[in-house]
Amino acid sequence: MKKRSSTIGLCVLFASLLPMKDLGAQERIRLAYSAISGAMLTPWVALESGIFKKNRLEVELVYIAAGPVTAAALVSGDIHVMLANGDVVVRGRLQGSDMISFADATSTFVFSLMARPEITKPEDLRGKRLGISRFGTATHAALLAALDHFRVPASEVTILQMGGVPQIMAGIDKGAIAAGVLSPPLNIKAKKMGMKELLDIGTLKIPYQQSTFVARQEWIKKNPEPMRGLARSIVEAIHKIKTDKSLAQKILAKYTRIEEPDILEEAYRIFALSYLPEVPYPSEPAVQQRLAELAPKDEKARAANPKDFIDANWIRELESSGFIARLYRR
Repeated sequence: MKKRSSTIGLCVLFASLLPMKDLGAQERIRLAYSAISGAMLTPWVALESGIFKKNRLEVELVYIAAGPVTAAALVSGDIHVMLANGDVVVRGRLQGSDMISFADATSTFVFSLMARPEITKPEDLRGKRLGISRFGTATHAALLAALDHFRVPASEVTILQMGGVPQIMAGIDKGAIAAGVLSPPLNIKAKKMGMKELLDIGTLKIPYQQSTFVARQEWIKKNPEPMRGLARSIVEAIHKIKTDKSLAQKILAKYTRIEEPDILEEAYRIFALSYLPEVPYPSEPAVQQRLAELAPKDEKARAANPKDFIDANWIRELESSGFIARLYRR
């Protein structure tokens, strides 16, 4: 009888522990970011401030330079989610991929075209070597937009792939390239180093998903609760960035390895106050703009519906429930 009572007691104890284990379970997600830039601040803050864990997510952040390379890792299953430029989603879906963007951190270019001191006007770029991270990235699209704005044909410059934004700045500094596209905080640091800002590309206000959160639809369908936790984490991280400047700047300094207070202050002002949206819907106008650019040479782009490239349901759910308004106490 005593042995039976002990057995029953152990079973009860085991059963009582099961719900606790389930409630505390952490969903594992590998999330890649594609640049060392303030545009990537949202997942950095979500990880460092414990927001992912609060929403029962065990997130591993992985740096994979350049959107196309990051997209390849997503398609292969090496990562589950990425923060990269929306162009890779548009091109990927036109080629049959099920990638889809579900939240935007920035929906226009947040870049500057920076040049060596001897480059004093846009015409000086003709015949020069200009730097981007890689072809097909946001830096590439931003450079083409800047050249178009200046009416300098891309055929009259040499565009070099430098690997990443820090490498672009190093290339300008060493004279390997005459100019290149930099994002905050590195463009701010470049100014202090004596480089010239030829254009704040953000002032052109071109719809473009410079940094959008992307997953495969197949993965989203199989993981609705992790997706809800991820969407909540993104929204909460944005709120944290906007309301806790000192923490946001500390995390920005950690990942960019820039310590100068004035540079961090300006980078924070640009991203947190000027470009980072409280309600980060994926931008349909940006997709529409990109499809229009591809349409003359791509029949699939001409026939495509922009709505098929975004999934706004996860952010819409949070907004309609009042979750976002409660964060900002509205």
